[in-house]
Amino acid sequence: MIASADGRAAIDGRSAGLGQEADLEHLLELRAISDAVLIGTGTLRAEGYDRLVRSGERRARRRAAGLSEDPLAVVYSRHFDVPWEAGLCQAPEQPVLVYTEVEPAEAPAVPAAVEIVRVRGLTEMLADLRARGVRALLSEGGPTMHGALHAAGVVDELFLTIAPLITGDDGEPNIVAGGRLPEPIELELLWVERAGSEIFLRYGR
Repeated sequence: MIASADGRAAIDGRSAGLGQEADLEHLLELRAISDAVLIGTGTLRAEGYDRLVRSGERRARRRAAGLSEDPLAVVYSRHFDVPWEAGLCQAPEQPVLVYTEVEPAEAPAVPAAVEIVRVRGLTEMLADLRARGVRALLSEGGPTMHGALHAAGVVDELFLTIAPLITGDDGEPNIVAGGRLPEPIELELLWVERAGSEIFLRYGR
């Protein structure tokens, strides 16, 4: 997740305007070591996305580490309102796994290899991913997804970038949305890094 210095997780509905080059590199490196990347439909609609690992060098490193060249893109869409026009679904090399809580229709014909699975919530989704061999799942799902994962008690670590910006925009969410959590979650600071005026924080549960 990324937030401005006054706690906003987006500018004009997108997080892309907050981060600088170092933040993007952090994100791409996390993708490069993950088995799968979790994205909510709101984030997919706002950010567009594309093939998750576009760098040939990073794909080669994944292959050398025994991983598939492309991490699995996991889209969680409770009501099956998937923005099929997003770049992620238009990348033929990108495997996409869509989870939904309703009886899904057929996916439209898109270049990406898409599989659709019905589940009864995030916990069942995570169990299915575990059965598929996914051990490291990177969530880029946005504030609502982030809040739901914390509420379910399934977050192991939080990578948080503090961007050197103040927006004062009360219309933008903070990094957790969807209502108050059942109880406050205590975090342990594992490390701090700095690049220019950006600060990178890694927390454990």
